[in-house]
Amino acid sequence: MTQHFDDSIPELTMASGPTTIYPQVLAAMSKPMMHHHDPHFTALMHGVTAKLAQVFKTSGTVLPIAGESIVGLEMAAYNLVQPGDVCINIVTGVYGAGYSRVLKAYGAQVVEVRTAYNSSVTMDMVLDVMDSNPQAKIIAMVHSETPSASENPIKEICMEAHRRGMLSIVDSVSGIGGSNVETDAWGIDICVTGSQKCLSCSAGMALVSVSDKAWDAIMSCPRYDSSYLSFKPWRRKWLEHSVLPYTAPISLVYGLDAALDIILDAGVDETIARHETAAQGMRAAVLASGLELWIDDEAHAAHSVTAIRIPQGVEDAELRATLRESYGLCVSGGLGPMDGQLVRIGHMGATATRQRTITAFGALACALADLGHPIDATAGLDALRRVWSKR
Repeated sequence: MTQHFDDSIPELTMASGPTTIYPQVLAAMSKPMMHHHDPHFTALMHGVTAKLAQVFKTSGTVLPIAGESIVGLEMAAYNLVQPGDVCINIVTGVYGAGYSRVLKAYGAQVVEVRTAYNSSVTMDMVLDVMDSNPQAKIIAMVHSETPSASENPIKEICMEAHRRGMLSIVDSVSGIGGSNVETDAWGIDICVTGSQKCLSCSAGMALVSVSDKAWDAIMSCPRYDSSYLSFKPWRRKWLEHSVLPYTAPISLVYGLDAALDIILDAGVDETIARHETAAQGMRAAVLASGLELWIDDEAHAAHSVTAIRIPQGVEDAELRATLRESYGLCVSGGLGPMDGQLVRIGHMGATATRQRTITAFGALACALADLGHPIDATAGLDALRRVWSKR
């Protein structure tokens, strides 16, 4: 069958994830299929886990698990929570709120630390809840809350949890690779990211780091261990005998290996700095142009995505459709209670660059002008250019 060019498909995806991925990753995913127990693939998996450990900044276990990143987060609850356990959960957005439901499903008594969905928690808020619930076994938090374009202070929270003997679960699905996460130094017990966000690979893998303290709790948990959600088969087969417990997503692993090479060749800290610049530049452009950020304070802002309030008189669906159909740019809208109030431009992995952030902001300015709401595009682009020029 002849393959025709389809100009209805956006040329550039800068949504909140998945986002545009590196050409090297696409090429790697086209490699011939290999059996998941082949010695060459076993060696590849060991190499991938070693590279992941460098990105997570851990000397511990990082498991590449087939399934969307929520699978890794549900595994954390399945393996750590026993009925009646008191769990503190930080809620600063849609994903944080959703994790309360996951914890409750496994019998947890959940105590929430809540903020408005355009902000982040403070350490004082967390300490108050920790002090009021000394029996709490687990604290869970979203690091980078993409629906709100916010980040929580996970370093301080996890270090305090570690000091108190609590287990920590960190959803860093859109954080790892774009924001600094020091898994060992901060005492994070389970940290989950996704292949499709700042690592700039295809969607379909949950990447999970597990501390020694978490492994002790996992192996003593009486929950049924033949479930796909159990970490125990990974311990008994992969970690002890280098045998994968389930069929791996072979092509995704090829792609992930290539994506990790790009990060490590540039340097983990340099890659994080590039994401930070992209975020700072986009926020500077928004403010200079006369638009408004969704976040209440830039100190709370994420590195992976920028949320922009939709101007009065502009319809969310019409704006995103104009961006997609007229300018070839796919972005995200608001979720849950934020639906219709904001658009989110992701700048992760291959899109956290000078060229692509300038392209995205220019397209946004053009789309708003088309809809009768022109902004000061020149001032916005100049602000964005000046941030990148400092690198």
